[in-house]
Amino acid sequence: MIFFLVGLPGCGKSTIGKKFAQLISHPFLDLDHIIENGENSKISDLFTIHGEQKFRELEHQYLKETEKIKNGIIATGGGTPCFFNNMELINSLGKSIFLDVSPFEIAHRLSETGIAKRPMLKGKTREEICLTLEHIRNIRLPYYSKSHLTITNPDFRFGEFLM
Repeated sequence: MIFFLVGLPGCGKSTIGKKFAQLISHPFLDLDHIIENGENSKISDLFTIHGEQKFRELEHQYLKETEKIKNGIIATGGGTPCFFNNMELINSLGKSIFLDVSPFEIAHRLSETGIAKRPMLKGKTREEICLTLEHIRNIRLPYYSKSHLTITNPDFRFGEFLM
């Protein structure tokens, strides 16, 4: 079975996804890494060179290719479910899990580590990060809420939740 993790940037899709994959002995895949490897370019460069529309088209193409995967945990990009029919595609290919972490909690986590890897948040205060994430959450929630399962404020004991 394939499990797709969706949620805001910084909610823990990769960290929790790796632990979840290890727990159930499935491979862990990150859609952004799949795209970077396939295009031989970083996501940030694809955005800069081609713009968001072209990136979202590539993302959709690579998402469709995950149908070839039999078992795995796939961390999607934060915006993946929100374009084309990606959320419906995700739900048809496997089980979707929305990691619903509050913008305040994400801002706290990212202010300690990880802001440098997230250009849209770089240089912002914790309060500005929280406001930015709250705005993004409001836009994306209608898509995320179509997930098969929602886990509110998951921590790194995610595996215990599933047992």
